Amino acid sequence: MIEAVDICRHFGKTRALQRVTLRAVAGERIALVGRNGAGKTTLLRILATVLPPDSGSIAVDGIDAFSSPELVRAITGYVPEGAPADPDLTIREWLRFRGKLRRMPARRLRRRVREVAAFCRISALLGTPVSALSGGQRKTACLAEALLDEPQVLLLDDPAAGLDAEGMAQLSAMLASADASDGRVIVFSTHDEGFVRAVATRVVRLDRGTVVSDSAVT
Repeated sequence: MIEAVDICRHFGKTRALQRVTLRAVAGERIALVGRNGAGKTTLLRILATVLPPDSGSIAVDGIDAFSSPELVRAITGYVPEGAPADPDLTIREWLRFRGKLRRMPARRLRRRVREVAAFCRISALLGTPVSALSGGQRKTACLAEALLDEPQVLLLDDPAAGLDAEGMAQLSAMLASADASDGRVIVFSTHDEGFVRAVATRVVRLDRGTVVSDSAVT
């Protein structure tokens, strides 16, 4: 499903990633862990085709990410750090806007808004402005948006940051079941070891831009 090989990225003289290889198959939930500056966010941005690498190769579901980035984005849901969303719209309006950007047919879009809202337990909040949401609610809304077009790959940058115990438990349950029906790949970064144990099937540890370990969660 994902095959990223020998990915390198520098920012000026700073090495962000050095020959990082990550392979993932359908149904895996991979946690990227490591200190701040280890390269987790950079790797996620490259997998999402938001940021180009300096060298290396990436294929998602057999699609070359460099020659056909738009096709990769069409099958990828990505929530960057900070969970950005338009504060002037309600959740329903924002989800519909994002679905239209993805050129989803109107009938399917209406159905998917209902479905992702129910899955993420925000149906009662659909009429609420994004500006009125708590941090946890905003993150949940962004997860709903990422799932809107039923992506095969879900990329999440530090989704557990700032959540209380209840929010962490809810997010853990949602992510642990998000691949149950269609075997999507989930790759997420986190600093929370409890969140890793609750969600991940594999842990990839980064240190100063290199992979230092890659192991199954037992």
